[in-house]
This record gives sequence, structure tokens and C-alpha cells, in this order.
Amino acid sequence: MVEALRMFTDFIIYGLIGAAASWFFYSYRRRDLLGGFWGGLVIGTIGGVIVSLVASSFDQWFLRLVSFLMYPKINNKFYFTVNIIAASIGALLFVYILNRINHDRARRP
Repeated sequence: MVEALRMFTDFIIYGLIGAAASWFFYSYRRRDLLGGFWGGLVIGTIGGVIVSLVASSFDQWFLRLVSFLMYPKINNKFYFTVNIIAASIGALLFVYILNRINHDRARRP
């Protein structure tokens, strides 16, 4: 039960990071994304998961470098196991690639 709850919170964190990346490109930079905001959210979430999994293989030095942002602890307990830095970089990278596929067009008002 605890493991299922942890996986659910990890999924929510990845989704929030993907939503932030999608919001940045779609609303703040006003770029036309394939699938709009929701397409960017899906691609950002997938990018966050993939880059986070790749970065976890470099666990030895990267974890020690910025340990709190890698796996945040509150009162010496892990509440979620999302690599926030890698997920953010992956989400922004994948939404940027989605934006470039769409020829970096600005959204119409």
C-alpha cells in the first residue's frame, strides 16, 4: 500500500513538472505547441520521466552534489522519490523539441 501511494505521488510530481514546462512554453512564451497545452503537458511529463531515469544512473556524484533537489527529504523521510532537477530539465527539453517541430510559431491571440 505504501509503495502504491509513493508511485502515485511520484506520478503527480512528474505531471506537475510537465505542466509547468508546458505552461512556460504555451502561456508565458506564447508558443503554439502540437496538441496545445495538453500535448505539451504529456510530452513534458514523458520527458521528465525519461531524463530522470537516465540521470538516476549517474547517482554517485549527482546525488551528492544537490541532494535535496534530487530526492527531497522532510524530517529525514522521503515523501516522494522524484529527481526534480532531471525531471525539470527533461520536461523543458522535450517541450522545447515539440516547439521546434512546430517551427517555433507564436500562438495567435
